Amino acid sequence: MIKNGDIFTHHELTQSVDQITSADIRPHLLYDKSNIMYMDGDTFINLMDWTPESYAQYKIDAYADIPSSAVALDKSLRDNGFRTTYKFAHEYHIPGISPNRIVRDAYKLEYFYKLATGPMHIRRGHKKPVHTKIDEATRHSYYYAQYIWSANPMARFDYAEKIHMYRDWGLVLNFLIGTGYGFHPNDVYEFVMHHNDPNLTVAGRRELYERQLAFKNWCMNKYNVDTGCLVLSTEHQEKLRSILTRTDTPYAIQLIQKLFKPGKQY
Repeated sequence: MIKNGDIFTHHELTQSVDQITSADIRPHLLYDKSNIMYMDGDTFINLMDWTPESYAQYKIDAYADIPSSAVALDKSLRDNGFRTTYKFAHEYHIPGISPNRIVRDAYKLEYFYKLATGPMHIRRGHKKPVHTKIDEATRHSYYYAQYIWSANPMARFDYAEKIHMYRDWGLVLNFLIGTGYGFHPNDVYEFVMHHNDPNLTVAGRRELYERQLAFKNWCMNKYNVDTGCLVLSTEHQEKLRSILTRTDTPYAIQLIQKLFKPGKQY
């Protein structure tokens, strides 16, 4: 099991996550009082009826038709005749760990986060194993993020130093899920640091949501391009708008620019 301050490989990271998430802490909880219900889309979920693995499979199955809104957006642009060398999906460099593995691990760790933030009632004398597992899940979520941050120094992870291992556990999980689904660093940043800003008021959150929804509806209704569940950054909204209105750099010039600067997107 990885401890704070340890240097670890991807094997040690995934093995530790497997060890943590194979544990069933429900026997340590009072079932009748710990009915941890929350709304997932149109479905009510009781976490006391799930294990970390079954919860992760449920979440993955829910997005099985469109495994990545970012990849789907790039395909939708091509299918609708919008030619661009730009990609809204991002391929992260994550040695030894596949995107699918990251998504599954993130959801398994999220199971413990949902338990920890719900009305959890622990049986008398059972506090230690519950608190130990939740602490391990919290720390390993952060170690996972550290591994991705360190392997992608050029991506927009300048906010990494602002994220606290314990206080921002939910943000860390949002980051892991976003990178696992191949969301662009700009969009992960937008979702993690802006839409989940703890200082946002209810009205502020609603305003951000309504802006995203208005842009999503504009893309779909006018151009038949679906942005899915993406929370697009301001930069990406402007980029997508220029592509759809055909005011972006001409495609032929994009190709030439890409030829001479293959690492840069246009």
